[in-house]
Amino acid sequence: MRKKDILSNFVKNPDVFYTHEIRKLDSKNEAYSALITFLPGSRKLLTDIDGKQVNLSAPDCKCLMYLPLDEYWKIAVGVSPENELVEWYFDISSGNYLDDSGMPCIDDLYLDLIVQPSGKTITLDADELQEALDKNLITPEDYNHAYMVHDQILNSKWSDVAFLTGFSEKLLEDYS
Repeated sequence: MRKKDILSNFVKNPDVFYTHEIRKLDSKNEAYSALITFLPGSRKLLTDIDGKQVNLSAPDCKCLMYLPLDEYWKIAVGVSPENELVEWYFDISSGNYLDDSGMPCIDDLYLDLIVQPSGKTITLDADELQEALDKNLITPEDYNHAYMVHDQILNSKWSDVAFLTGFSEKLLEDYS
């Protein structure tokens, strides 16, 4: 397992420039959000969205994070300069928590899931999950847990583009 904080590992790259704000959300279930805004001069972070290359770190692109402490995943939402939602990227975890400094974190289980605006879903890093199991970095229970959470996301509102869009737009409005 790898510890990841709410800002995610990719923004810790010295060639990626950004500003960020982290908020604790007022809800019955403790959750945190973060808004990362990329600045000029950042290294390109390219992804394929419905057949076209998109630079997620272009100036004024944003990444909206949502990390609920009572779940086993974290969402990163790509947001264009025009505030269009680009994709939803789920990091699957063995648990979400606050570290000793109060930073929201997950224990990442390697397996990831992307939901694109077209509704297409993509599972990523199954090979990394298998390698972690083979190297005894995770247990067989962790391995099975990762796929269980993956399948729960796919069979819930969290894979529904209409739900994700409304949820993300509401979170984004809170930063306006």
